[in-house]
Amino acid sequence: MDVICHQLKPALTALQSGYQPETLVVGLSGGIDSVVLLHALVTLRQHSDADIKALQAVYVNHGISANAMQWQTFCQHYCEQLDVPFYARPVNVLAGPRESLEAVARNARYNVLLTQAQQSGGALLTAHHQDDQLETVLLQLKRGAGPKGLSGMASISETGGIAIARPMLGVSRQQIEDYARAHGLSWVDDESNADVQYDRNFLRHAILPLLTERWPAMAQTVSRSAALCGEQQLLMDEVCDERLASMTCASNERISVTALKQVSPHWQRALIRRWLAQHNLLMPSAKQLEQLTSMLCANPDSQPLVKLKAGEIRRFKDELYYLHNVSEAVTLMPQAIAPETDLQLDAQGIILRLDVGLQGEQSGHTGSAPTGTPLTLVSQDKDINTVATPALSIKVKPTGKAHHKPLKQWLKEWHIPPWERGKILLVASKNEPVALIVNGNVLALDNHGDVPGILSVRHNNHNNAN
Repeated sequence: MDVICHQLKPALTALQSGYQPETLVVGLSGGIDSVVLLHALVTLRQHSDADIKALQAVYVNHGISANAMQWQTFCQHYCEQLDVPFYARPVNVLAGPRESLEAVARNARYNVLLTQAQQSGGALLTAHHQDDQLETVLLQLKRGAGPKGLSGMASISETGGIAIARPMLGVSRQQIEDYARAHGLSWVDDESNADVQYDRNFLRHAILPLLTERWPAMAQTVSRSAALCGEQQLLMDEVCDERLASMTCASNERISVTALKQVSPHWQRALIRRWLAQHNLLMPSAKQLEQLTSMLCANPDSQPLVKLKAGEIRRFKDELYYLHNVSEAVTLMPQAIAPETDLQLDAQGIILRLDVGLQGEQSGHTGSAPTGTPLTLVSQDKDINTVATPALSIKVKPTGKAHHKPLKQWLKEWHIPPWERGKILLVASKNEPVALIVNGNVLALDNHGDVPGILSVRHNNHNNAN
């Protein structure tokens, strides 16, 4: 059996053992690497005991090259010869300011391939090989990456619950070319691969030939170094995960400042990086990481903020908060509440409904609802008529409390972060406050008059609410 087939078997065994995919989805560009990978997989399925239940090939048409449709046709005919189901997926690639067209196209391609794998209940296979790994490690070294970056590409990784396997990472480019010639395979050449304005192509054509001429085994030895860095990173991740388990709360969205300050600066940086990685965020730059660690020593009332590419990190009291979707507070002018009618409050992410003269399905004065869930306030008060954003200076008395205080003081006492205070709503009856709604939580209020207020709260699905 060919060297490449021998390399593929243990990689496929590891993939099947860890993920049991129903289908193997191959990213097929028409280039020599992916052509060889698909051919070797078909060969294994026909002539070995490899557990390959089903194969698919997907060509992602970026439309960047004038030859893109010719390459798509080539891939389609090639799959017909191999009796492999073929899918062509077009994508629009448009690079924004300070964005690399190459990076945008790569992200678009992976999104399409991962979607196909998800829909097929399978795993994604790419044709990256040993020389690609060498290029990747050198590029990461150029960028100043740490062990995680220098570990290069993993033989098996996971994105969004979908396994990505690179079964040819132990195969050299020369072995791939030898396989293609031995089996009389044809392939296409992307003209952009010769454009040395791209860093990877510059390395491939101008630098690596000199390095491998001097050190022929360099791709192999660098791959070994990458694997060792990967092992060290996995060990570090395990230790960080154990420590973070006692430092974080609220679905891992908050991390204790006090706990972080009890470890060394080295561990602080490692734990913060791992915390961000758990949210699938790109690693912060050295400057951003310095800003994040400086937040630990900031005055608790200073409310420091560090913006990341996706979301932001804020400090409130003794915790750092990761906020994925940060929206400006929208002031809601008084909105009429009509009994038995849903009121959609998009800015707050809730649907408010008032039932008058009924008893609730659950007693008490408080309750909470997931975003978008109809929130039913049950009351005997027929005069409850408005909901609005309250002034923080308004004096209220939650049911069971002894005194009226300005709302701002209650929010501080309840440890409501400043960025959430503008989303609070006040339910009123004859201009008398009867309830507060805070992030889907309802808090009944006493008032100066004799208005009975909110008796109870129900959370129904939308169908039941109607």
